Amino acid sequence: MSNAVDAPERAAAPARPATVLRYEVQALRALAVLLVVLFHFWPGRMPGGYIGVDVFFVISGFLITGHLLREVDATGTVALGRFWARRARRLLPVAYLVIAVSVVATLLLVPMTQWHQWFREAIGATLYVENWVLAADSVDYLAAENAPSPVQHYWSLSAEEQFYLVWPLLVLASAVLAARAGRSRRGVTGAVLAVATLASFGYSLWLTTTNPASAYFVTTTRAWQFGAGALLAVVLARTVVPRLDGRWRVLVSWAGLVAIAAGGLAYDAQTPFPGTAAILPVVATLAVIWAGTPAGALSPTPLMRWRPVQYAGEISYSLYLWHWPAIVILPYVIGHNPGLVERAGLLVAVVLLSAVSKRYVEDTFRFSTRWGLQRTGRALGLTAAGAAVLALVAGGGLAVADHRTAQQEALAARLVADMPPCFGAGSMDPEKPCDNPDLDGMLVPAPEAVGGDYADYPDCWVEGFEDTLKECSFGPVDDPDVPHVVLIGDSHARAMLPAFIAMAEQGTISLTPQLKATCAWTTGTINYDDPQRSETCETWKDQLDPWLVEHADDIDLVVTTAYLKMLSGDADQQRREMAAAWKPLADRDVPIVALSDNPWHPTGPSRCLEELDVIEPDSCDTTREKAFPFPNTFAATAKDVPGADYVDLTDYYCDDTTCPSVIGGVNVYRDNSHLTTTYTKTMAPYVLRELREADALP
Repeated sequence: MSNAVDAPERAAAPARPATVLRYEVQALRALAVLLVVLFHFWPGRMPGGYIGVDVFFVISGFLITGHLLREVDATGTVALGRFWARRARRLLPVAYLVIAVSVVATLLLVPMTQWHQWFREAIGATLYVENWVLAADSVDYLAAENAPSPVQHYWSLSAEEQFYLVWPLLVLASAVLAARAGRSRRGVTGAVLAVATLASFGYSLWLTTTNPASAYFVTTTRAWQFGAGALLAVVLARTVVPRLDGRWRVLVSWAGLVAIAAGGLAYDAQTPFPGTAAILPVVATLAVIWAGTPAGALSPTPLMRWRPVQYAGEISYSLYLWHWPAIVILPYVIGHNPGLVERAGLLVAVVLLSAVSKRYVEDTFRFSTRWGLQRTGRALGLTAAGAAVLALVAGGGLAVADHRTAQQEALAARLVADMPPCFGAGSMDPEKPCDNPDLDGMLVPAPEAVGGDYADYPDCWVEGFEDTLKECSFGPVDDPDVPHVVLIGDSHARAMLPAFIAMAEQGTISLTPQLKATCAWTTGTINYDDPQRSETCETWKDQLDPWLVEHADDIDLVVTTAYLKMLSGDADQQRREMAAAWKPLADRDVPIVALSDNPWHPTGPSRCLEELDVIEPDSCDTTREKAFPFPNTFAATAKDVPGADYVDLTDYYCDDTTCPSVIGGVNVYRDNSHLTTTYTKTMAPYVLRELREADALP
């Protein structure tokens, strides 16, 4: 998060005016950025360093609200244009510089596999809506394995900018309301801000429980942290504020600093956040600001006033901005993940870059009288122009990536329709393996287009945040002579959907999919951190089970598969819970076939493939042992449930020792665990044959 507020606010003047420096605020900024940087450079050492963002939020709320209150007291209003122009001069020059460097680095250094996501996020960062972009991706199962972009950290800056847009409007509205009602401006303002803060806090508690992935990013769950700082500004702005003596203030100040540091060490990725966990850094930050710079032999004031600490606070905004893209881009420069020495060197370089950026970018645009920057209209106009240029450049990169994807989709569709000999799964046919020299070196879809090569059938697919059963069908459903198949499972089952749709379009079967993200057909819970996914999965299965029983007479075969990694419990528990889900249907003599799960790759193969100049049959493959690290619950359950069978498709993905990433000219994986639609379509005749050989279909 940024230290993107003045302490106190400087007026828009041609030279730097005298200011009263709050040493404790600068020290908090230094501590906050240290936590964030250590968390990103060495997450195992500082697993909860992300709470530095919350410290920044409280500081922003405190300082900005104090400035707004003083302006209202002096003038009776808030000059919104001037306020926003000051924020633009303070925040945007270096922020837009970092985005521009990140965009150029992406164009020059980063494989096109990342362009769509990274340029999309660059646009979101430029327009300061990155937090909402990430919130949308957080509930999109297909985006769950996105590589972090160099502007991902702009989510916190986006939340802050949105605060700067809305908060002065609340203060101004409060002043107008107080004047009309003949009440105290300070009292009405405090009440309005308190209501907004409490509403956001309540919403944060609720959303952190129901949808933690979104809760982390959205402004509505973070506004209370700004509001907490704002309320402290309201309290301290009173003429008389009771304060403890110096000894107690020393204790409070130390307690706040220690609590922030302790949270950085004790919290981790499993801590539900923000929710109640965010109370610690918020209250601790308030305590340090309230205590100020107490005097005394054991006071933290000498430490807070120490020049290196104060300077770290001064450059904290630039340091926050530069450190993350440096971490993300460096591996593409050196060709491997950096080690300890390389990371340490990078950190030193980022600190030096931040110092230069503070001196020659932040301060220059903030205080310069050149180019009419101190004029409100000019500052806002240049801001809009800068945003437009950045968005256009990033949009151009996004358009190039999307055009390349469209070309690859057309090529894949043409090849699948023509189905040349040995294309895709045909080259792995256990009964008649073959090789087509014309496919040597081919890779369809190309790595940069593989992300969009998935079975996108929204009418058949229940997302992770949805819980309502959907019905869709393919093929001659009303023909009693055609076997009716129901395909059940999660995203791995959806990956197989194109093969079954191909059978249905040929009239071999009729098909009804019942598919939901991260929701296998089992009575057990899923192994996923997001409680909303677990809850919606259970609700969906509560509808699925009676639907299956109700339609049992019309179902000739149930086929199921799923991502085995998502099953909770040990192998025996998984088997029992899956058998319990299958048994009611098996008792009604409905045949059940479980398909083997597809291989799992430690990394996304397409990122590896794009770095290669020549594609070989063994390019970016993995060992068969590594590809199947999870218990084979489907095979075990099929043995336990009468009327159930197991069909092993592993030979269509792997030979005796390895699992290739390229099979018969086809790029097999869209990420580290999901098949591409192109490859699945080439499997259709072989899946049909395997089902017939298992006597599951005539």
